[in-house]
Amino acid sequence: MHLFFTPKMAFRKFATLSLLSIYLLILAGGIVRSTGSGMGCPDWPKCFGRFIPPTKVEELPLHYEVIYQEKLHGEVTFNATKTWIEYINRLIGALTGFIVLITTLLAYPQGKKVFLPTLAGLVLIVANAVLGKYVVDSFLLPGVVTTHMLLSIGVIYFLVKALNNQSSSEVIRVANRKWIGINLVLVFFQILLGTQVRENMDHVIKAFGEGAKDQWVANLDLGYIIHRTFSWVILICHLILWKKLAGSPLQAYRIGLLVLVGISFVTGILMAYFALPLGSQAVHLLISLVLIGWHISSWIQTKNA
Repeated sequence: MHLFFTPKMAFRKFATLSLLSIYLLILAGGIVRSTGSGMGCPDWPKCFGRFIPPTKVEELPLHYEVIYQEKLHGEVTFNATKTWIEYINRLIGALTGFIVLITTLLAYPQGKKVFLPTLAGLVLIVANAVLGKYVVDSFLLPGVVTTHMLLSIGVIYFLVKALNNQSSSEVIRVANRKWIGINLVLVFFQILLGTQVRENMDHVIKAFGEGAKDQWVANLDLGYIIHRTFSWVILICHLILWKKLAGSPLQAYRIGLLVLVGISFVTGILMAYFALPLGSQAVHLLISLVLIGWHISSWIQTKNA
């Protein structure tokens, strides 16, 4: 039995599970953001003063409107759906932290090159949890929310780095490797632009109201135009990378990145021209982060030919 479940294999399984749980957390966070559920629980770590959130107004604390009026900026109408969306997001966050903690303990016997990146990932998970409280206390302050997401990218990087350092496979020699790096940087920049667009969207929603969904995109600022235009740069550069990697050992990566860029384009078009269909924002974000994760992995495991 030991031969089939060695400490090395245990680490790889939990590290992979950690990555999957992080992407699940990112998806959950995207759903929270796109449904406006970020303040579904106005306090932290509890939710309306309870460890298990209420499902109806009768379960709320007496005079809850007064208690949470300042935190919710007067928007104190209880919405059970938004409350539970945010609560489930927090549960996934806690589960992810627990899985990464186990992964870190399993990484310790693997040596510094594996343990230190894994530990860095755990530190960023904890930092994200602490920042989550600040996000609630600051009423979704824009810069804080963006940092919240960028820390998740950091966790992905360190876990991918740890997995690669532990792997016994040989380094892959690739010609035109610089194009992997170029696309990695471009996707990272595009994600940053996207977070700014999302934050501007919050201001637009506040100004026009939840009922004017068809007017949201049309009233976004210049950042949205830049983000949308830059997507063509992303597409062109990925097509160049696809061509440059013809005949290389990275064929799954070569084909997969075009599929991911294609899905990202489709969800972007849906959001722009069909008034942000339910789930399109969350999928758009998830696909972008899967793409950058794959770029990070390919960059780390390759060298110039």
